[in-house]
Amino acid sequence: MSENSLYFPFFVPPVTGGDFIAIDHIATLNCVGFAAKALYLGNDFVPQQFPVPAVSGNFRLYERDIVVIGEVHRQLFERLRSVSCLKVVHNQNPFYTFMGFDSVQQLNEYPLTHILTTTAYTKKCLQGMGVAKPILVVRPFVPSYFAPSEKLLQIAYTTYKRGFEPGFVMGLFKSRYPELAHVHWVELRNMPRPACAGIMAQSAIYAAFPYLEGLGLMSLEAMASGCQVVGYIGGGGIEYATDHNGIWIEEGDHEGFVSGIKHACDLFLCKDRNQYVENAMATARRYSQEQFEQEIREAYGQIMGGMADRYRI
Repeated sequence: MSENSLYFPFFVPPVTGGDFIAIDHIATLNCVGFAAKALYLGNDFVPQQFPVPAVSGNFRLYERDIVVIGEVHRQLFERLRSVSCLKVVHNQNPFYTFMGFDSVQQLNEYPLTHILTTTAYTKKCLQGMGVAKPILVVRPFVPSYFAPSEKLLQIAYTTYKRGFEPGFVMGLFKSRYPELAHVHWVELRNMPRPACAGIMAQSAIYAAFPYLEGLGLMSLEAMASGCQVVGYIGGGGIEYATDHNGIWIEEGDHEGFVSGIKHACDLFLCKDRNQYVENAMATARRYSQEQFEQEIREAYGQIMGGMADRYRI
């Protein structure tokens, strides 16, 4: 038994990309020998919904326990302000910062020891806003089950943050290129992550609709799956998007978007070597589990400091 633990609060079972990244932190911390748990604060706790150690209910947080809180959980920040545990923010999206705090001044005054982020882009955004807390970067990894299989001429996409815009792009594409109106568009919605991977694996094209992202993990997953990615960078995608690994479109350039999808269809139908896809898969491999584990060790080593033995399993 460890003297203390690291806790990652959840109010609902993991469903979003950010949730899965937090789960990966917990799993990897346990793998390298530290006591980390999901802390479920919602109703109807079902342990089987968490693939990592998870606890729920009322219990005491000890002075050296570490609570790693998502940047959006304003009420939890307020509840824990006077609790003597150590508090860390896991800020996965700089554009959500003011969901948890009213201002940078309020954030800087809050008793945090560190801020974790997923990208240098997010770190730069926070520092540019005036955040003065120590910021550590732990890039997520793309699971190995995101991999290509036999490809079909179909387009995977998600509407998660763009509302009706994907529908407009789809209609414009069919209008501009009626000879390709038969191409199937598959929406990735309300399905487990491995199911999304299965659709990406067989889709020749991924239409990217990220919006104000800290990273844009789904585009990376599509790249690992051998999709030709066409679409927006979405902010944090600047970490990996180049002219050589995708057809990246300026924000709001819908004519360019559908033209890019047409070009991707042509590349698939000609059956020649697709350098975009090869470069994209090489880019995604940089987000490896080995790299993630190394950055987990380094970042949490700084957070725990000389007290690391207190958290060892």
